[in-house]
Amino acid sequence: MEGLRKRPLPFVPSPIDVVYKMLSIADPNPDEVLVDLGSGDGRIILSAARYYKCRSIGVEKNTNLVDLTRRKINTMDLDNVTVVHGDLYNFDFSKADVVTLYLLPETLHILLPKFKELKRGARIISHDYHIPYLTPYEVHEVKSSETNRTHKIYLYLMK
Repeated sequence: MEGLRKRPLPFVPSPIDVVYKMLSIADPNPDEVLVDLGSGDGRIILSAARYYKCRSIGVEKNTNLVDLTRRKINTMDLDNVTVVHGDLYNFDFSKADVVTLYLLPETLHILLPKFKELKRGARIISHDYHIPYLTPYEVHEVKSSETNRTHKIYLYLMK
C-alpha cells in the first residue's frame, strides 16, 4: 500500500433514503454489532439502533460531529448506540457483523487488509464505491428523492 496517503476525509452524508436501503440490505439482527466507519452525524448508527435494535457503533474523527451524534443519542434515549471519537484507520472493527461506509476508493484500498480480518459471514455495505479487490455479492441501485440521483450500494459477504 505504498504511495497511498491517509488524507482527511470529507463529511458527505448519505441521503436518508439511501441509509434506509443500506440497512435493509444489511438487515442486522438485534444480537449483531454494526460499525459505521466515518459515522458523520450518526444517521446510520441511530437508524440501525432504533429500527433494527442492533448494537451500533460509529467511528468519527471530527469532534463536532461526535458531539452532535452524542446529543442525538441522548435525545433519542437509545442505549444500544455509541459513537467513538477516533481514527477509522486504527479502529478495530474485526468483531463487527455489519460494517457500513461511505468512503472514497483510496480509503477503501487502505482499509482492505482490515476488511479481510472480518469474521466469516460479516457484511460490508459500501455506499457508491466498490471496494478494490473484493467481489460484491450484490449491487443495488436506489434513486434518492433527496439528491435526485441514483446511488449504488455494494454488499460484500466475508468468507
